[in-house]
Amino acid sequence: MTRPLNFQQIQAFKAVMESGTTTRAAQVLNTTQPSISRRLSELRQATGLELFDLHNGRLRPTREGQQLYRSVRKHFEGLEHIETAARVLRKSGSGVLRIGSTPTLAAGLLPQVIAAFMQQHPKTYINLQTHGTPQLKEYLSQGLLDFVLTTGHLEHGDVITNSLLKSRAVCLLSRNHALAKSRSIKADQLRAQRLILLDENDDIMIAMRGKFPFQPGHENVAVETNSSLTICALVAAGVGVGVVNPFVANTFADQLAVLRLDPPIPIEVTLMRSAALAPSMLASRFEEMLMSQTWLDRVGGSK
Repeated sequence: MTRPLNFQQIQAFKAVMESGTTTRAAQVLNTTQPSISRRLSELRQATGLELFDLHNGRLRPTREGQQLYRSVRKHFEGLEHIETAARVLRKSGSGVLRIGSTPTLAAGLLPQVIAAFMQQHPKTYINLQTHGTPQLKEYLSQGLLDFVLTTGHLEHGDVITNSLLKSRAVCLLSRNHALAKSRSIKADQLRAQRLILLDENDDIMIAMRGKFPFQPGHENVAVETNSSLTICALVAAGVGVGVVNPFVANTFADQLAVLRLDPPIPIEVTLMRSAALAPSMLASRFEEMLMSQTWLDRVGGSK
């Protein structure tokens, strides 16, 4: 008749499987060899299984013992994941903040905010993940992120969205471009340039189609890409003229001329968090800092 197992029996069994002898297992667990032998005997009685046999004076696991060990190993791997999470929490002191962001916002909006936040909460551990909006939404629904920052639009009932700030897309030119001294660039001027644009499904390009007559394959479109950071780098290299959101443009402001678009292309930064979970104290404080007018002014946003 089988009996309930206990942790000491499982621990002794695992130690013997991994060390090879009851003597070494006792050293690993800081106990005595008779104690290990007793736990193995209890485990054999509790399971009704022969887990070892004696071969040339040494314990040798049976097939049942090997199969049981695989299950035990999986259990302990789960415990090790918990211990890892606990170590992260201990390391962070005040806690962990898990932020999801699109790459452009991670590069152009978040660095100064994170720096200021870490000054106020120096023991906080921040994990920043950068992905496209659909992937960020998936991670948020799985509970892997505290909140998400995006300029994309995604309607889902299981998330709470908060409009963080509104701004406008900008045009990037090299410093020596003929229009570099201008304050803005109009549609007819933009059409005449060698263009570097985002993919047609990007929100900026969807908005542009209603105001600027650009279609895929337009003769002046030299490069299409899914990365605003790539557009900035290509413009800096002299490949052409680009259109991006203003936050990523800030990171290249010392290398490029940044012009307003006429007519304007609206850009909205949205903060998304799970409707099923209450925000942590750290997440709430970070959101308050993001919403403060100080940061909106620094990135040139307007409500």
